[in-house]
Amino acid sequence: MSKPAIPSVHTGDIRTDLVMSAVKQTLDEITGQARNAVRLAPLPATATTAQIIDRLNAITERLQ
Repeated sequence: MSKPAIPSVHTGDIRTDLVMSAVKQTLDEITGQARNAVRLAPLPATATTAQIIDRLNAITERLQ
């Protein structure tokens, strides 16, 4: 299921636009919506502990 995209912000104030653009880019990367972001596929119900740990590490990397 695709998440709704965050629209670009154009307020007319360059400083506000730069901050909002950076926030949008970060959120797009975390949610996998960014063009260069690799989407994380759901794990199967039979996932091993090692697979779960790998996935949690991948999520943690995106959040940092």
